[in-house]
Amino acid sequence: VVRALDLRGRVTRMTEAQRRIALPPGIVLGLILVGLLPLGLGPFFAQVVALVALYILMGLGLNITLGLAGLLDLGFVAFFAVGAYTVGLLTSTAEFGIADWPFWAAIPFAVVIAMLFGAVLGLPILGIRGDYLAIATLGFGEIIRILAGSDLMKPILGGPRGIINIPKPFDVDPNHWLAGPNQIYYIALICAAIIAFIAYRLRESRLGRAWVAIREDEDVAEAIGINLVQTKLLAYMLGAAFAGLGGAVF
Repeated sequence: VVRALDLRGRVTRMTEAQRRIALPPGIVLGLILVGLLPLGLGPFFAQVVALVALYILMGLGLNITLGLAGLLDLGFVAFFAVGAYTVGLLTSTAEFGIADWPFWAAIPFAVVIAMLFGAVLGLPILGIRGDYLAIATLGFGEIIRILAGSDLMKPILGGPRGIINIPKPFDVDPNHWLAGPNQIYYIALICAAIIAFIAYRLRESRLGRAWVAIREDEDVAEAIGINLVQTKLLAYMLGAAFAGLGGAVF
């Protein structure tokens, strides 16, 4: 801890020019360290970090909907489930599989389906605010959860048992360094890094500033020319896409 604090102090004392010079090597060393960690610490570490990265994806999506646009969505995890079930249905080799697609072909489709669900949820409730919006979105999340485990959808989604025999992204030898949780580790971290960069760019964009304006005061935002319906709908759809990607890899 003392060494970490000392290193942080040295970084803060560096000039702007020194930081620019040190940044690229630091990024390269950090990437190498992250890439080698699962090889040294084993599959359990890789599995835990991959799970954290997937929930980071869902959190980045929720940050757009709630953090930037100020739309309280208590059923946001439903988009995570939509992405997961979409990949399961498209790739499973068991009885509930419908397409036998490879993992890499199913991922973009799952993101699109999650975005469509975000539009379906967003359109009917765009005029609702505050606690009423929270209750409406909570109902949507509960509907998805109940339907997924119900006897009604059991012939399609497998009911409480769910969908089995979902193949891994890479079909490699069990002794290969990319076997088991390691492949999910790298995929989840890469997806989280890409989505984090996109989320950062969105926050600094014109659309991100429109979301912040809506969060602060919808009436003032509308008065200065912001299209509330379009801007809110984009927040729901993009947030759902990020969560759907996390669910798809999950």
